[in-house]
Amino acid sequence: MRSNYRWIVVGLLFTAITFNYVDRTIFTLVAPVIAYSFGWTKSIEAYSSTPYAVQTIALILFIWGLAYTLMNFPGGWIVDKLGIRKSMGVLFAVWSAFTVLTAFTFNFLSMVVVRIFMGAGEGPVWTVNAKTAKNWASLKDYSKSFAFAGTGQAVGPVIGLFIGTVLYELFGWRGPFIFFGALGLVMALVWYFFVRDTPSQHPRVSKDELHYIKEGKGEVNEEKPLPSKKAWAMAARVIFGTQAGWGVMITFLTFAFVLGTFLTWLPLLMFATFAHSVTKSGLYSTVADLGLIVGYALAGPFNDGLLRKFDKVNARRIGALLPMSLMILFVGLSYFTGTARLLVPTVGLLAAAAAVMNLSVGSWAVNAIDIAPMGTSAITYGVYNGFLNLVGSFTSLIQGYLFTHYPAPLAFSTMMIPIALFLAGYLALIRHDSWERAISLGRTLSAKAFATSR
Repeated sequence: MRSNYRWIVVGLLFTAITFNYVDRTIFTLVAPVIAYSFGWTKSIEAYSSTPYAVQTIALILFIWGLAYTLMNFPGGWIVDKLGIRKSMGVLFAVWSAFTVLTAFTFNFLSMVVVRIFMGAGEGPVWTVNAKTAKNWASLKDYSKSFAFAGTGQAVGPVIGLFIGTVLYELFGWRGPFIFFGALGLVMALVWYFFVRDTPSQHPRVSKDELHYIKEGKGEVNEEKPLPSKKAWAMAARVIFGTQAGWGVMITFLTFAFVLGTFLTWLPLLMFATFAHSVTKSGLYSTVADLGLIVGYALAGPFNDGLLRKFDKVNARRIGALLPMSLMILFVGLSYFTGTARLLVPTVGLLAAAAAVMNLSVGSWAVNAIDIAPMGTSAITYGVYNGFLNLVGSFTSLIQGYLFTHYPAPLAFSTMMIPIALFLAGYLALIRHDSWERAISLGRTLSAKAFATSR
């Protein structure tokens, strides 16, 4: 009888990613109150019209994002070396501890120091997801595994905005940080005790389930640590030495601005355009962010379903290009409804944009897992995600400037430009011939590496 423990592991990873995004979302939710508490604005209501306050918060987000970004590069190597059990347990505990400490900050410097360590702890979480999918998922379920765990990216903001709003009303701006940080420390222990690095190491994985997971993966069907120099060299050859590798890079870089704008600046769009209160902007943003959950929930079945009808390259192209084309339409229309101060249509359009944005993740993001040579999935994904978050860090500075110099709907809708670049880069660089060359190179490198490392 086939067990299904792999989905328990994916479910626990979903929980970890949910906390990762809750912890960052509550900062943007209560940013107007932090700015007032630290003396950067004369009142909470005046926050969005006080350039110094908005740009100071943007600077904190940039510094946090830079720490998050930089940890992706060594983070992938750490995850490949330590495995998902130890690395995720420690990282989860670190960012949760510094989430709690956020509540005890009292000025710009103390906030920056705490958010640096929090960002560093959070950084490698997606490399863990990549390695978990590579080891624990069947070839038939890569998108389902990655997207289901990644749904935490969508659920986290909704929980953070909704429960964060309630906790703010009850305990002030410090309450949400203490509550979610303390709960995260407990969940870090749960992860460590219930997860193992590979399915073959776990006593609850049956022989039938293990066979299902390994089927079609070849002789090297589980990732094992490789010498660091060799692993980095393999990943670099595929990422920077192939046309498809560069195509995947462009999708990550352009999506970074889109994701950073949506996750970080939606509350300010609602605050400046419709609400002028933390509670209302949190609730309006929650409704729009529900689309994130819908998109991620459908991403796995949608993209794995395309694989049953088309070859992998065409399935991935449809799964990425169709949703992102629709996103341009929805964001463009939201500019006009936002400018006209039409709340319900704007929230509805942004919810639709969020849904199709996340629907695409099961395609373009999974490309980074497919293209990674065996033994380098975390390093490879860490490099891609590191560059993604580097762009995301600068997005905070760019949007901080745009939101203080232009109407909020216009600043928010600038994400249409990188979406267009996403579409162009994918079409030009990720084709059948370029993809097959990259996959073939990765398999050759892996076979040689494991043969010489025995």
